[in-house]
Amino acid sequence: MPTTKPVSVKELKLDLNNFRTVPQSKETDAVHTMISIAPDRFWALAESLLDGGYLPTENIIVLKSGDDLVVKEGNRRIGALKLILGYIKSHAIIIPENIDEKIKAITADWKSENEKVPCAIYDAKETEVVDKIVTLAHGKGDKASRDKWESVATARHNREKNKASEPALDLLEKYLLDGKNLTPHQKERWSGAYYLTVLKEAMNRIAPRLGFNSTRELVENYPAKIKYRMALDNILRDIGIETLGFKEIRDSLVDFQANYGIPAPTPPPAPALPPPVNPTTPISPATSTGLNVNVPVMPTIPKQPIAVSTNNPKNVIRELKKFYPRGSGRSKVVTLLDEARKLKLDKHPHAFCFLLRSMFEISAKAYCNDHTAAGGPSSTKADGNDRALVDVLRDIHTHLTKNKTDKLMIKELHGAMAELATQDGILSVTSLNQLVHNPKFTVDETHISSLFGNIFPLLQAMNR
Repeated sequence: MPTTKPVSVKELKLDLNNFRTVPQSKETDAVHTMISIAPDRFWALAESLLDGGYLPTENIIVLKSGDDLVVKEGNRRIGALKLILGYIKSHAIIIPENIDEKIKAITADWKSENEKVPCAIYDAKETEVVDKIVTLAHGKGDKASRDKWESVATARHNREKNKASEPALDLLEKYLLDGKNLTPHQKERWSGAYYLTVLKEAMNRIAPRLGFNSTRELVENYPAKIKYRMALDNILRDIGIETLGFKEIRDSLVDFQANYGIPAPTPPPAPALPPPVNPTTPISPATSTGLNVNVPVMPTIPKQPIAVSTNNPKNVIRELKKFYPRGSGRSKVVTLLDEARKLKLDKHPHAFCFLLRSMFEISAKAYCNDHTAAGGPSSTKADGNDRALVDVLRDIHTHLTKNKTDKLMIKELHGAMAELATQDGILSVTSLNQLVHNPKFTVDETHISSLFGNIFPLLQAMNR
């Protein structure tokens, strides 16, 4: 039986082996990952705690581990309280402005009332009992209530506690460790929120194509012994960013693997045809096939992606799918990019432009942070205020082209500066600003599709 008593939040230890995430090294990382996986739920809970305090309607489930009291159920609540009470340093976490203001405004009385929380403390030998409680505790739907497990957490629990085989989870975790085409932000988020069911479907089709007898064999040979490793990595990435799903995998008219560079298997040789009939030899009705010509077998050619024109909205999304920002200070660029990839230009042209404008602004600042110390462009004035974006982009263009001596880079970026610096251009910096401030200025998908190709190379160049 557990011991029930109030325990100081400071004394409680977050579970660094929480099934929602891959194992974490310290509590700050654990909280950061919980936020990355489901930010709306975490901040809704934090705001609820700040507004109403901790309501002692349910005990925190705690398991003794040596001298430590490890939280097994209630990690989000304790993580939020540790952040609010200052036991996890807020400078390591990007806190929404409204939440940050409330944290700064909490009173000594609030701290005193919420410093201790009711806990049901189980002895180390009661691990199985605690696990049953945790397994049954994730079914509520309200954002500030307990967070329902994602498929990753469910699979991780099934593998660790039930010793079940979870090849999709095993492949995902290997990819997060060794993958070369994903960002730190994606690694953190996908460790707890990823479409495992889509990956399972893909693996069932990929394994035999790569010469393996099972998905388990595929996992065991990843990454060192995978012939088309980069193609497989790209499939894993695109499932994560939601550009590859059940629809594309199950489409009988499109070979999704061939589109990633995994060739179709060589067809078996055609059965031998009977020899030509000798006209002098009597033909037996029982053996005659009526064929006397060897018909050549045409080789199967993998289908290639259908080409689209530069003014087609599909071309915009294709370019964004191939875009992977690199460098520090670009996590928000990745977040905005993930959102932009999901938009349909014919339905959300203005939302797309707002995201595009934000990506240029943040990318420009990140680029300047990378190079200002070495004499590169600066995004701020001498007084610390931000410079006009078009002026910053012009200086970045000069820096990228090595003061306009790099002819190849000049050629690559010509369209970008010509469009962005033209005040009446549809996708110019001026027009992107007008979308926010001018009640009569609008754009549609044809405007975006036609001119996106001109400005996109600069966005790429700032994030290499």
